[in-house]
Amino acid sequence: MPVFDSLLDLLLPTNCAECSTPPSVYCHVCLSRHKPRSVVRSDAHDAQNSLSGIALSILDENVSKAMSAFKEHNQFAVARALVDALLPAEYSWPIDVVVAAPSAKGNFAKRGFVPAELVAQRVARRWHLVHMKSAIWFVRSVADQAALSIADRQTNLAGSMAASSRLAGKRVLLVDDIVTTGATLLEASRAVSAAGGSVAGFVTLAETLRRLEPSPHPAHSQVEP
Repeated sequence: MPVFDSLLDLLLPTNCAECSTPPSVYCHVCLSRHKPRSVVRSDAHDAQNSLSGIALSILDENVSKAMSAFKEHNQFAVARALVDALLPAEYSWPIDVVVAAPSAKGNFAKRGFVPAELVAQRVARRWHLVHMKSAIWFVRSVADQAALSIADRQTNLAGSMAASSRLAGKRVLLVDDIVTTGATLLEASRAVSAAGGSVAGFVTLAETLRRLEPSPHPAHSQVEP
């Protein structure tokens, strides 16, 4: 963790987002139980269409509390701590630019920020890469995906995103806060390809293993349909 961030923890003490132990937003004990995982998500309609990436944790009850603190209570240091502590020091993909998955307009209006953009910014900083902000966006409304099957989630999102022409010829690392079925990331990848770019891989703070059930995180369906 950079020295400035450590000083902030001393000057502005808080409690661990998982276990509530002071004085930092993520204690060493809670961080130590998480291990980055290789993750693959495939298109329910085309198994050959898949994305590989890294999830920094598994979305259990404690991580769900931390995600809620980050996304619903503006504890941005949660994302900072997870990325700095758990993201591998080096990346294995050929990457030109880091791009966040978009948030729906309603979620942005409620929060005032896009969680995935903050994660993408931190990943880019850690790996000394360029972060291209707001490079993917929704072009139409999508239904709440919480109760949908894997196939229905992808159908609901199909064609819902567009990407900037600045991504043409770029190898893109996609970033999101949580991955469930991968529908959001797969649609973002399609948008990148349509803009002339290619997706090298993805990084998320957490992965939920219960793909056919609603996430235990109350706000999860709002950002990972």
